[in-house]
Amino acid sequence: MVVLLLLIFNQSFSDFENKQVFYPESVFAESTHSYNVLHYLINLLLPMNSRYLSGAVTIAMRSNLNNLNQIDLYLSGLSVDSIKVDGIPATYVHIADTIFVNLPHSYNFGDSFNVMVGYSGTGTGNMGYLFYQNLHPISYTLGCPFSEKKWFPCYDRLWDKADYGVEFYITVPDSFTVCATGEYLGKTVSQGYATYHWKHNYPIAPYLIHFASSIYTTYSDWYYPAPAESIEIKYYLWPEDTIYAPTAFSLITDMIYFYDSLFGDYPFERYGMDVVNPFYYGGMEHQTMSTIHRQWIINNDYYGMAHELSHQWWGDMITCFGWQNVWLNEGFATYCDALYLERREGHQAFINTMISRLTSYFGAENVNPHPIYNPPANLIFSWGHSYCKGSWVLHMIRYLCGDDNTWLELMATYRDSFAYKNASTDDLNRIMNQVLGNNYDWFFNEFVYGMGYPYYRVTWNKIYESPNWRLTLDITQIQTIGPAVFHNPLPVGIHFLSSDTIITLQINQSPQHFEFLVNQEPVSIVVDPERWIIQQNIVTGIDEQKHESLSERINIPTIMRKINLEFKQPKKIEIYDASGRLIFKNNTEKLKFEPTAAGVYYIKSDHTLRKVIVIK
Repeated sequence: MVVLLLLIFNQSFSDFENKQVFYPESVFAESTHSYNVLHYLINLLLPMNSRYLSGAVTIAMRSNLNNLNQIDLYLSGLSVDSIKVDGIPATYVHIADTIFVNLPHSYNFGDSFNVMVGYSGTGTGNMGYLFYQNLHPISYTLGCPFSEKKWFPCYDRLWDKADYGVEFYITVPDSFTVCATGEYLGKTVSQGYATYHWKHNYPIAPYLIHFASSIYTTYSDWYYPAPAESIEIKYYLWPEDTIYAPTAFSLITDMIYFYDSLFGDYPFERYGMDVVNPFYYGGMEHQTMSTIHRQWIINNDYYGMAHELSHQWWGDMITCFGWQNVWLNEGFATYCDALYLERREGHQAFINTMISRLTSYFGAENVNPHPIYNPPANLIFSWGHSYCKGSWVLHMIRYLCGDDNTWLELMATYRDSFAYKNASTDDLNRIMNQVLGNNYDWFFNEFVYGMGYPYYRVTWNKIYESPNWRLTLDITQIQTIGPAVFHNPLPVGIHFLSSDTIITLQINQSPQHFEFLVNQEPVSIVVDPERWIIQQNIVTGIDEQKHESLSERINIPTIMRKINLEFKQPKKIEIYDASGRLIFKNNTEKLKFEPTAAGVYYIKSDHTLRKVIVIK
């Protein structure tokens, strides 16, 4: 086995230096680092009976400096056995998780060279390289967010993508199968061991590099981007789970067609998923090979799979520029899985999901208020913030675009500008300003770089001015977190007896007064009736203020489940929900009403209005 591995280590790297390739635009952080990673060649021997691994990684680099004589790499919890630079042994110091390599001679700006690190050891924790004795022995890598250095030496920064990709030679006992990032190029078998060869030629961030090994069987499908083109979608799963595969994976090709129609061609040479158990996450968007929890195929988690697939565009092809921009990865994918749910189950299902996620954000903001940009290290993957609020920020951007054609143009410009590169929040801000021809810095300052959200108190009144009605709105922002004024346009729905309409208020101060002449009597209003805005609100009519003292004449306690009232004579009863929407109206002596949900309700009888809290 030693001979086999040494033969692999000594392969020439000249094919990467001679081919014509696409060079991404240099970004500031990458150009200021001492070198740029070009490619990773990963050679490993896995015994598949423990968490131990051994092997070597050859990293092709290009110097960004003149007289470069030392480079830094990262490796945590594993031991360095040897280091060579262009085949020449090099001295090094391994301190904590950093390896400082002394180059045998200096390299100048633009010079390319290879650094080979031999290493071995047994990792710890729930990240890095994992091994479990489960239904079958299984090993896999999980480097997100800070743990890629726990399984291979690398420069573990999101913004330093390996320009030419990654290649694997992974040796395991021949009863095991290995899957990895990229395309499968075959295996060789010798003396009871099999070496699997995988290769991926696209730029890739270290945390998206992945392999897994187990007693796998495969299940395949095909995606046809054009009549004469095909892309294989290949799944790696335990033989016992093949019964689930046809149903669990039945929608994947439809997902690709859907995202392709919105965001352009699927960005890589193939796609697949490897099923693992146990697993720290539900899913992880490794480039070309998403890793999913076994329960996802048993329980048919279509939308979890849709989430990971959409990351191939938003997270893998375009990768956030550092974890401070994590919402660009997770917010986009969370919005995409909601869009796919809308495709399958309709618009109301989409709205219900978005409202549920908005509620999750409100709860998270109450407990740990912080911006979605540069979240605390322990809250990078906060469901309420990075995922839910992130998805709502994209939803609001879509609203600000005015129509879906403009929104898709914005997404296409963003995609084309940063394909196979890294993007930051500021980059998206700049693209939005460019495409929409306006300045949206205020939006990013308030909803991305800042914390909190608008909380509106809206008081409305109507005055008959023959033959029209004058509608007045007084809006005060009462939030205690974030700026005193959020400036986003605010849609307000007006209900008339025979029709509805939506007006858009341009908010620039608090409090703010609006007046409109309408040709019908307004019955009620609703803030953000189509649910486009991150906000909460309290809506009251002017009657509630005028007759607040009269409301004390009716003794209505806090209600459990039902509202029951008795009057001496029939009265005109109206019930409004917390948004001001009329939900019940009748003339009755005995009111028996059971709301469908808990919350705050307003009961209006003659000129008396009273707030009631219903608890389910």
